[in-house]
Parts: sequence; C-alpha cells; structure tokens
Amino acid sequence: MSSRLIIYPTDFSECAKNAKAYAIAMGKALKCKIRILHAVEIGSLASAEKNPDALLTSIKTLEEQAKKKLVKLKEEIESFGLECEYQILEGRTLFLKDYMESLDPLMIVMGTTGKSGIENKIFGSFAAQTIHNQKSIILAIPLKAKFNTLSKIVFATDFHKKDKTCLSFINKITNYYGSDLQVVHISDNVAELQQEREKFSQLEEEITKVMRSHNIRFEFLYGDKVEDELLEFLDSSKPDMLALVGRKRNFIERIFDKSLSKKMVNQTHVPVLVFS
Repeated sequence: MSSRLIIYPTDFSECAKNAKAYAIAMGKALKCKIRILHAVEIGSLASAEKNPDALLTSIKTLEEQAKKKLVKLKEEIESFGLECEYQILEGRTLFLKDYMESLDPLMIVMGTTGKSGIENKIFGSFAAQTIHNQKSIILAIPLKAKFNTLSKIVFATDFHKKDKTCLSFINKITNYYGSDLQVVHISDNVAELQQEREKFSQLEEEITKVMRSHNIRFEFLYGDKVEDELLEFLDSSKPDMLALVGRKRNFIERIFDKSLSKKMVNQTHVPVLVFS
C-alpha cells in the first residue's frame, strides 16, 4: 500500500458527483493525488455513424464537452489543497487490466451506478469489474450516499489473514477524522460458535495492542444469514462507511441491489470499502 494515487472515475452522473466528495475525503486523510478518469464511448458512435469525418467530429465534440467538465472538477478538488489531474479515455480502455495495473493506485473511489443508456452500460460494467477484480482498495459509493463526515466506520471481519493490515489502513482514516471504529463478526454456524468466539477474542486482543484507541469497539453477533444480520446491524449502528475484506461477489451485489427488499434499499446509502 505504498502508492499515493487515488483514481476517481466519473461519467458526470449524480452518483459520480457523490463519489467526488469521498475521493476528496480519502485524498485528505491518506495524503494522495487524485486522477479523474472519464471514458468516451467510441464503439457505439462508430456503429451508428458511417461517415468517418462525421464520426471524428462527434468524438471531438464529446471530448471537448468532457474536458470543460473535467477542468472544473480538477479545480474543485485542488481547492481542497490536493494535487489533481484528469484523463479522457476511450470507453474500452477502462476495461483493460494492464492499463489499471500500470496506474497502480492505492484506491479507486467510484459510484456504483451511472447515467442511463450507453453511458450507464460503460460505467456500470466498469464498476462491477472493478469491485470484483481489482487489486487496489475500492471505495464503492451508492447513489444515496451523501458525504458529511466519517464519524463511524464498521469493519466486518471473517478472520481473513489481511484483517490486521486492513485495520491498520483504516486507522489512518479514523485518526484523521476522529472516527469511531466498530469491528464486528457475524457467525451463522452454531457448531463453530465457540471456536469463532475465541478467534474474535484473539483478534480483539491483537488489534487493541496495536491500535491502542479508545474509539474502537468489538461486537460478536449471531444470525441465520450473515448478510441479513449485517444489514440489521448497519441499520441500528448507522455507520458512515462499511469496510470488509474479499467478500463474495453476491454479497456486495446484495447490498446495492435495490430490487431485493425494502430493508436493503434503505442500506444503499452506506459506502463500502472493499479490500481485495
């Protein structure tokens, strides 16, 4: 985690605007430069426009429109004392693994939904691929998220070997914002309940020695379904961010999927920090 670059992809949608505030917040806490990425989709234009000259004109127009918006975004971010740059890409470039790896960002801060139609297809697909495939830390911002402060962060642990490293990283954020940190484990296995309690107690002891913070609490919970129990916990504790390590794809999708239940719709305001 030595990189000092935060990637902020935008399609200028409302969700991407929300993500900007979180990118700034992370840039300040982690002392990082921010690079704004915007993708111009050329493939759809090429299929619709057969005249090469007209196609080039359309692409140039889109790029000029995007540049004006990107310059304004850059100035807004720089007004917070942060170093910032922007880049306009072809739509498919966002999907190139080699391209993203060459940037080697510390974190990618992005909205989970984009504009309608073609732009949403590009941005939404990128969001899905990024969350599940990137080696970088991902901060996924739902549409309803509105940055105010980071007074409380919840870290959901499954006793991953990276837990202590991830908590150390989160500690940089909590120190900067004076946040409370809640470490929670949810068990759904009665047969292994005692064993998991012992693991959790060991983790609490190890983390408490390293972090030595009065703002950290540990909670062990039990529920038939881990995802549902976690959502209940988020509803009661009302954190400003949820952090977790390498959860399964369907778990993250459930938190953001608005069609599953009213309860989950209500949780779509909680940003999720995903460690790979």
